[in-house]
Amino acid sequence: MNVYSFTYTLHHVLLLKLLATFNFDRTRTIHNFLFLATASSAPGERPGIRYDFYKGSTGVHSFEVQGIFADLKKNEMLVPEQLALTGEGREFYYQVASLLRYERFPDHCMRLALRYQDNLWRVNHEVLFHPLFRKGKTGRKIVLPVA
Repeated sequence: MNVYSFTYTLHHVLLLKLLATFNFDRTRTIHNFLFLATASSAPGERPGIRYDFYKGSTGVHSFEVQGIFADLKKNEMLVPEQLALTGEGREFYYQVASLLRYERFPDHCMRLALRYQDNLWRVNHEVLFHPLFRKGKTGRKIVLPVA
């Protein structure tokens, strides 16, 4: 399949960057990480970020993030059954990575991920104690503050 047969957004490139830089163990961890990153960023830092998160029993879920994973898997940019980039995925990421420097949210994500670096399992633990997560009802959308 041709790498350029799909339309990619900065959300795709951000996910590629996270996967190229850090060792996430499960997709659930990335959903939870992006929730914590979105919730801890100022609304001015995330003007184009449109993730909707829903509360689950063990964390959050975003259909947008899951759709991005599906796009990357369909185009064979991810190793099957792993959260690692294929050679083609890594090559594509290196070609488009410079686009992220114009956005503040990816920088915020990288700073947050560096805080967790070797303990990414903590992400799954910390999301359970986040006030927005605790207030929400299971299966319902978590509303992030806009101001």
